[in-house]
Amino acid sequence: MAFHENLNDSLTKERGGRHGGKGHEFQRYWALCHLLKLDLEQNDYILMVEFIEDVAVLNTATAPTELDLFQIKKKEGAVGAKWTKTTLVKPPKEGKSILAKLYESKRISPDAKASIAFVSNAPVDLTLHDGSASTERERFCADELEVTLKGSLQKSIADELKCDVQDIEFGALKFIRSPLAMDDLETHAIGRVSSYLGVKFPTHGARADVFCKALYGEIKIRATSTQDAASFAELCEIRGIAKSQFDLMLATTLARKPDGEIINTAISSLTQENVPFVERNKVKEASRRYLIDKAGKGGAILASLEQAIEHHFSNIPNSLITSWGVANWIENEITTSAQASKFSMLDKAYLLAAILYRINQ
Repeated sequence: MAFHENLNDSLTKERGGRHGGKGHEFQRYWALCHLLKLDLEQNDYILMVEFIEDVAVLNTATAPTELDLFQIKKKEGAVGAKWTKTTLVKPPKEGKSILAKLYESKRISPDAKASIAFVSNAPVDLTLHDGSASTERERFCADELEVTLKGSLQKSIADELKCDVQDIEFGALKFIRSPLAMDDLETHAIGRVSSYLGVKFPTHGARADVFCKALYGEIKIRATSTQDAASFAELCEIRGIAKSQFDLMLATTLARKPDGEIINTAISSLTQENVPFVERNKVKEASRRYLIDKAGKGGAILASLEQAIEHHFSNIPNSLITSWGVANWIENEITTSAQASKFSMLDKAYLLAAILYRINQ
């Protein structure tokens, strides 16, 4: 049986991360940035979240032969906090130590060429055989550790897992320090997306923030899904983002018109439809407010408004042929609906601007 045919959610040991929370944002933004790295370096891949470890990467979604597992830990505490031998191999009151868990995960699929990695925002302080400071390294392999320390760590892990020391192969273990800014993960991630787009499409003016938010949203959906996958195919669908899916999201972003162009198109359409200048100008001014709100993440009210607009799109009467007519019809549907009070603080021009933006996307 091919190794991937054994992969399903029965292998996943911990599922707490699926329920989300602020503490898991670091894991998700790291996964996002790692996706960008994969796309620049590999022709095929599928990244999975909350499967076996926090992040798992296979070399293809069809018949994979390689598995990379990443355990991602956010280090809380004072500036200068770091990981030490004790924090990495000392078992808690219940369960196994950090490194023992990683090697336990590696053994789940022994037929695969598997690697494991410990990822954190804080540095790892372990003595290296060349005398350099591991705390200054962005990444290093466990094989680079000082011989005595290396042997001590291997024995500690083997004792926990009740296996032979030679089974703890340190060439497969890496330590990675993430440069993500913990106080503003989203902004840092948008910067990483911008750099990625600059490398991949240097002449394109794609919005980095749009692609970042879309990608984060897809990762969060997969990270918080409580549905179990009984097969590899289901696993890919529920927990994975494959190269083909990433390319589709990217193509959608690249095809998206800039916000300014969308608004200009909307106003030009109103001019061609002979909408009076005063009305056009009100919508134009309101459009600026709407775009500022969107850029500022909008909030619950804006999200509800956009959902309401989308809901009425499928019911537009065939008799309406102009964008102005459609916008006014949807505005009336929204302001006379049971949810009207939710949008009472938004003036008519603002509602029309939001609707016209959607029409001209």
